[in-house]
Order: sequence, then structure tokens, then C-alpha cells
Amino acid sequence: MCSPRAVLALICLVLVACNAPAATPTSPPDPRALLNAAAADIQAVTSLRFKLQLTGAPAFIDDNNVISFNSADGVYVAPDKVSAKVSAAVFGVAGQIEIVTVGNDQYMKHIVLTGNRWLNMQFSPGFNADQLIRGDLGIKYALNALTDLTYHGVVDLFGTPVHHISGKASVADISAVTVNLIRGTGTANADIYLNAANGRVERIVLVQPETVSDRYPEPTTWTMELFDYNNRSINVEVPQVEAQLTVTPNVLGVPEALPTLSSPMMPEATQTP
Repeated sequence: MCSPRAVLALICLVLVACNAPAATPTSPPDPRALLNAAAADIQAVTSLRFKLQLTGAPAFIDDNNVISFNSADGVYVAPDKVSAKVSAAVFGVAGQIEIVTVGNDQYMKHIVLTGNRWLNMQFSPGFNADQLIRGDLGIKYALNALTDLTYHGVVDLFGTPVHHISGKASVADISAVTVNLIRGTGTANADIYLNAANGRVERIVLVQPETVSDRYPEPTTWTMELFDYNNRSINVEVPQVEAQLTVTPNVLGVPEALPTLSSPMMPEATQTP
């Protein structure tokens, strides 16, 4: 049997518990602050791997809609090197284009477009890896250009806890995320996934509603994944160009036996002895 003193002490404990203030709910993080931090962080990376995937309505590398982009798997090495294997359909025939960029120099290799040789040709006009990763007009600009931000909490992304943020941005402002391949003048819907542990960008998903049509009911959707940050084993080698080229702008040049496309994607190239 409890003593009167013990009963009194128990009553006091109950009263204190009942009158204790409720725990203050934790405010969700500011999505703008998260994006600003991620944008600043990506400018400091020394290397990373990336994957760019397109689904839905097609997107084309050239203005003549001959080369249809599917995906790209590549690596970046600071300050200005990128190497990637691009899956694309040329004249409707699926294949692979290998590309290397060092500063403003671009090299590519394709069984048809370059005769299966490395040539000094442009894959994406104006693309520069340093500007994409470290520059103020690259991924940093794209992240900071997002508006109408909504924070959706921490979700699971293939086993990694990530902050999920959605927003909108003009196509022109986010073109760097797609290596300047995205087209259009409208507004894209964006979903950003930032690693909850370190704030780094894990995934960017861009959807272009304006691309929906009767023929293509699903909109063009770009998914960029960034991973393997600062891995010292990542390297980019400049390929050995097998032909010396004389370049004139605005026309795609390929070996004489191959078809010629009018395209700003690559300049005309003629072999010189």
C-alpha cells in the first residue's frame, strides 16, 4: 500500500506532465536556402559522374530533326573536361555517339557522322564544361532560377534520403542542365532532389508540358542524375584526332561517301593532307 507521501508525489508528477507545454513542431527547411546551398556546392566539385535521360516526346540534337537524343552517360573533371557516351538515333537508326569536350574544343565519334573516327567537331554549340559545372550560368543558374517553390519533405530515392523540391522555370534558364539540348520558349516544371545528408544535387527532373501533342501524349521529360562526387579515379582523355580538318561554320561535314546534313550542331569539315 502506497504511503500518503508517495501518492502526493505521483499526483504532482501527473499534474506537471499535463501542464507541460506541447513540443514545438520543427519548421520545414527553406527550399530556396537548400537550392542556394546546392548551387554553391556544385561549383566546388573536382569530378563527378552524370546521366541524362530523355523520355516522352522526342528531342533532337540538330535543327533538321535528324538526330534524336535518348540518353547520355558521362563524367566531368574540373575545370573543363567532359567525356560521354550518347545514345541517339540518326536517320531513325539507333546508335552511340562518343563525345569529349575540353574547354571550347569538342570531339566526337560516330559510325556514320564521322566515319567511326574521332574528329574535332561540335556536338553542342557553345557548350563548355567549366561553365556548366562551375560557372554562374550553368547548373547554379538553373537551380537559382526556379520559382513557385514547394518543399515536399524528405523522401527516399533509391535508398538515399533526399529533400524533394518542386518549382517552375523558363526553358531558357534551365538549358544548361540538358547540355543546351532542350528546346522551346515555354515554362518547364522541375523536381529537384537534394541529398539530405550533404545537400548535394542527386536528381533534376524537367518536364516540358508544351511538347504534348496528339502524336506524343507524354511530354518531353529530362532526368539528370549526378553522383560519385569528387572521385579521384575519374579521368577524361583527349582523343587522338585521325584527320586534320579545315572548318567552316554552319554546315555538317562528313566523309565524302557519307550523307551531309545542314545543321548548326557541327561545322563543315573537309580533310586536308
